[in-house]
This record gives sequence, C-alpha cells and structure tokens, in this order.
Amino acid sequence: MELITGGTGIVGAHVLLELVRTGRPVRALIRSGSDRQVVERIFRHYDADVDALLARIEWVEGDLLDMGSLEDAMRGVSQVYHAAAMVSFDPADAAMLRKVNVEGTANVVNAALLCGVERLCHVSSTAAIGKGNGDEVRHEDLPWDPDKNTSDYATTKYEAELEVQRGIAEGLDAVMVNPCVVIGPGAPGRSTMTMIERIQKGTRFYPPGSNAVVDARDVASAMVHFMQHGKVGERYLLVGENVSYRALFELIGKAFGHAPATFALRPWMLQLGWRLEWLRSRITGTRPLMTRSTAHSAMITRSYDGSKAITLLGRPFRNAEEAVTNVANYLKALSVHQGQGPSGGPVR
Repeated sequence: MELITGGTGIVGAHVLLELVRTGRPVRALIRSGSDRQVVERIFRHYDADVDALLARIEWVEGDLLDMGSLEDAMRGVSQVYHAAAMVSFDPADAAMLRKVNVEGTANVVNAALLCGVERLCHVSSTAAIGKGNGDEVRHEDLPWDPDKNTSDYATTKYEAELEVQRGIAEGLDAVMVNPCVVIGPGAPGRSTMTMIERIQKGTRFYPPGSNAVVDARDVASAMVHFMQHGKVGERYLLVGENVSYRALFELIGKAFGHAPATFALRPWMLQLGWRLEWLRSRITGTRPLMTRSTAHSAMITRSYDGSKAITLLGRPFRNAEEAVTNVANYLKALSVHQGQGPSGGPVR
C-alpha cells in the first residue's frame, strides 16, 4: 500500500493517476471538506475508464497537523508520497506556511518513522534551491542563500527539506524532488491554474524575467521512478524547459486563440504594482494579486539544470508547449461542459 498526501493538488492528482494505472490500490490523505471531484475531472481528461481507476483509491480523512490521523493513515503503508503543501506569497500567510510546510512535513517524517514506512518521496520546489552567482544555471548542489526578496514560501520549503534530512539521519529512507513551475490540469484558482486562467482571458502584458516549467505528468512519473531508483537523501530538479515569461505567455495565449502579449512590464511598474496591491488588499481585506516576492520573481532571469533527473530516468521531459497544450485542452473541455466557450466566455 502506498499513501499520498495532497492528492487533490496538481502534482498529487497526477501521482494518484500514475499509481492507480498500475492496478494496485492507493491510499490518499484528504482534509475534511476538501473537494475530491477535481481528481475525477483530471482522471476523466486522461482516461475513459474513470470509475475503475477511482475505485482503487482509498480516501482517508486526516491533516498534516494531526499526528494521530497521520499515524492511522500510514498503518500498513510501505511508501509515502508527500505532495501536500501550502503555496502562498502573501506575507500575511507566513505563520500558516510554517505550520503546514515545516511542521506538517516534520509530522509526516515522524509518523513515517513510527510506522516503519520503507521510503518517503518528498515534493520540494526550485524555490528551495540556492540562487548561485549572476546568470549561473541553478543546480541541486547550490547552497541556500536567502536575501530580502526570499519569500516565506521558499524559506519554508527549504526548512521542510531539513526535516526530511533530519528523518534520514534518524533512519528514514527518503528522496526529494524539486519541480519548477508545474503546469497541468488542476483545481480552478489554485497554483499555476490561476496564471493560466488569467491569460486565458487575454492579456497584452508579460513580465520581463524567465523561469522553468515542467509538465505535471512528468513530475508524477519521475516521482514514481525515483521512489524505486532515487538515491537516499538526494534532491532531483524536475525541469521540462527553461523559458522566458514572454514565450510562456505567448504559448498560453496562442492555445486559447489570443494574439501574443507585446508589452513588457517595466521593473518600476512591478515595484509600484506590488505596493499598490499591498495598499488595496489592506483597504479591502482581500488577498493581494501581487507581492514583493512575486514582483521580484517576475523580473529576474534564471534557468535550471535538470540533467541529473533526466539521466536517472533515461528520457527527456515534455517541453513547455506540450504542457500548455495539455492544460489548455483540459480547460476548454471543462468550459464547454460548464456552458462556456473555450476562452472562458459564455457559449453563444
């Protein structure tokens, strides 16, 4: 029996699909009140035999902050995929980020040790990778070097890795993956779906920086492979393609029939934007659409070296266009099902 946390997220749902396709049962931890229908929608996007696949999932209610529920979920489990995490770049969420990402991971590690779990695969992030010097391509061995622009999310993902390393020192067999920006079908308004849904409506603007993207299907298959073949204590960067935001926005816009974004946001615009968003969010009591850390991230140019993971897998990952096309097809089908046009407007 294998257990996955975060099974309703983009990564978690794709890992679930990867596992149940092998024919074996999987246990998935879910918080009270969470919507499991997103998993069904994602499965239906890929496979017609949805009912048979869903029947192989044993859903168990629990929480990362409840040790008792974690121990119950891990009884009889040999392998744990820890994909649950909180993603936020709002400074107001700093305390909850620490509880979920750091304390939650510590609890998963402790429960795995107590229950005799054979191996843990922990989902970290490129946010936990060191920045290096200047235009240096980032890789797994760069030292952690936070600065004033380092987000609370990045800090907590790095500290979560330290909890996994602590578990390894106490006898846990564990491996870590560090995906870049994961693109794939998921719940509306969460993770990268937020960015794609906004561009789906059309935009003339793009940030000046660059990042790396990876297809959710490749993240899932890599995790399953590394659970068997990854080296204890190693981190593996999962990178599909290094790409500028301009090129990424163009791919997403094109997938929904929009003209390419042509106006580059200037650094001063982003700096002003996050300050105005901070003020607006305080006045209205709503979440900011941009923060200091996201504005900084949108400005910088960086690239990642995913060769270690690709060498172990023995095959390349999908590129950005393949990942974007996949999620665009998912959203178009979902829009038609809900009575909207492919671009998000009502069907006429």
